[in-house]
Amino acid sequence: MASGQAVAPQKMPGGAAAPAASRPVAATGLPAKFFGTYTYMVYLVYDPAHGQKPTNTRGVSGTLALGAAGSYEKKLQIPGPYGNYHFDETGRYTIKGRNIEFTYTNSKGKPVTYGGTFSYSAPALSLSMILNQDANGGREVFGLVVKGSESVKRTFNDDGTVKLGS
Repeated sequence: MASGQAVAPQKMPGGAAAPAASRPVAATGLPAKFFGTYTYMVYLVYDPAHGQKPTNTRGVSGTLALGAAGSYEKKLQIPGPYGNYHFDETGRYTIKGRNIEFTYTNSKGKPVTYGGTFSYSAPALSLSMILNQDANGGREVFGLVVKGSESVKRTFNDDGTVKLGS
């Protein structure tokens, strides 16, 4: 299936819609433009044990491909003092309202699931995600843009919201 194609909800015998967990992600009502490949632009880490201000991980790069049928592929690179750290994953994702959950199989063959909230802006061609939130206020904030639109002027706030211009 071509990236960006919407998928009709699956039907059960008798014409009823399939349970939400088995429906393709495209059945969530998101626009077809939502599904495709994004480029990582911003990665902020909030760790209250080390202060209230976020750590802005400069030089983040990579892509996140979201398939309309619920598959994803993440290739994230974060520069570090001893070279780049690579976080590559292939798995499935689900969406329920503004919540997004990713599941992949780790190197030991065990499923790993994490998630949080997301916000998609069609005018800004951007996707913001706040993942791995904890009770102490720790969280990761990601700012992504539709691949190929990296030169459009945007700013991401510390809470992940995006503003065109600047």
